Amino acid sequence: MRAALVLLWLAALPSAALAHATLVASTPANDAVLATAPATLALTFNEPVDPLALRIVDASGRATSITQIEQEGNRLILTPPAALGEGAHVLSWRVMSTDGHPASGSLTFWIGSGGIALPEIAVSVPAPRRAAIWIARLAIYLGLLVGVGGAFFRAWVEVSASTRAPALGCAVASLIGLASVVVSVGLQGLDVTDLPLRDLGRGVVWTAGVQGSFGWSAGIAVAALLLGLAAIRFDGTPARALSLTGLIGVGAALAASGHAAAASPRYLTVASVFLHGVGVAFWIGALLPLGFALRAGTDQAMASLTRFSSAIPFAVAALLVSGTALAVVQLETLTALWSTSYGWVLCAKLALVLLLFALALWNRRLTPRVIEGSAPAGRALRRSIGVELALVVAILGVVALWRFTPPPRALTAGADNFFTHLHAERAMANVTIIPGHAGPIEITIQLETPDEAPLVAQALTVTLSNPTVGIEPATVEAQGLGPGQWRVRMAAPVPGRWTLELGILISDFDQVTIEAPILIR
Repeated sequence: MRAALVLLWLAALPSAALAHATLVASTPANDAVLATAPATLALTFNEPVDPLALRIVDASGRATSITQIEQEGNRLILTPPAALGEGAHVLSWRVMSTDGHPASGSLTFWIGSGGIALPEIAVSVPAPRRAAIWIARLAIYLGLLVGVGGAFFRAWVEVSASTRAPALGCAVASLIGLASVVVSVGLQGLDVTDLPLRDLGRGVVWTAGVQGSFGWSAGIAVAALLLGLAAIRFDGTPARALSLTGLIGVGAALAASGHAAAASPRYLTVASVFLHGVGVAFWIGALLPLGFALRAGTDQAMASLTRFSSAIPFAVAALLVSGTALAVVQLETLTALWSTSYGWVLCAKLALVLLLFALALWNRRLTPRVIEGSAPAGRALRRSIGVELALVVAILGVVALWRFTPPPRALTAGADNFFTHLHAERAMANVTIIPGHAGPIEITIQLETPDEAPLVAQALTVTLSNPTVGIEPATVEAQGLGPGQWRVRMAAPVPGRWTLELGILISDFDQVTIEAPILIR
């Protein structure tokens, strides 16, 4: 029930709310008021991104695409196609994250004076597209885990199959997975280009869908599924070689993209996702063949059950270790479990996994009696495996929701800092306020000349004031750190719009003053 509520809640969210790359700074800053129009705009993210669509919307609602884009590491430098006029402007951006997921957002700034009405921007709520992405992802998981995992079980663990039904079931799962990978590429293209489902047939959509890490993941998944299908058609050594390669492909496909595999440190997260994928494929892949084997009740079925019972503790250990590592990296803090959508999905998954582990323990208690030939124990184990399969589908459905939930590490990447750019005729300053909320703050300033070279000054004073709440100006002399670099510690006791003033003493007879509003949360 909780997972269903989370799905419904996510479907109702606007698309701009979901992102895995995070904007950590911008020039101009959000809500900035500029005296003159900037020649360039800049967006800085917490990771390298690929620009997809950037546009600027003026107060009349007229949108203009930005095509002149330079990339410097995590920073995009944008040149507007025409000079920006006075009034409110909204910079709307859509980029591709390292994890293969699109991220989007917008920021507002004013030229001339603040308080001017904002332009109207329509925000789509593509719930059908998200639902289709979720269904396709669930089907891919089932294809990889039931299809390829089942092929591995049949080749390496199962002693002898008394019926072709398990092979047929694994083959059907793999075929569904293959079809879903193809559909998922198109849906990824729709998500990247922010187009509705009716545009699925457009070539630009499919071209966009195979770009980046998602394209690699889809290609590896197709290879793994084909290897699983081939393994089902053979016996002996060929089946073992094909299914083992396919199982490795399952782990590689899951580790090739996604926000977990893209997190730092990469060596830990990629290895953990790979290990998690292989472990869960071994476990889930065994359920369908075991269910059919136990129904037959042959000596070979009992031998298969014994071999699986001996191997499964190692797979469970791998799942626990890798899952714990990924949760620690993604959550960062325990409170994120109940304060973020990612944490809610994880809680729902853990609740279902605990039920699955409880069933697994019950199955281990039944196994000796089943091997001894107890008919009631055999029936109980078959029913338990059926419930396990249902729980697996539910767990994978919940896991597929992570496609739409940015992890807490991404949400907090730029949440605490405020960045702004101050510009005057003879000096510029890049100012970062850490943290960007009320209380003690540290302000770092990078002074530059108009041609962006470090500006060497004799002294720098920083003044903060908030006359709207009766706070008089407080001035502190900054500490020099290097050519053009300064730091000062101050306090902003209340949130709101403050005025920041920099007094730059260039020489004994030359001082430049720059002033701009800043937002303290």
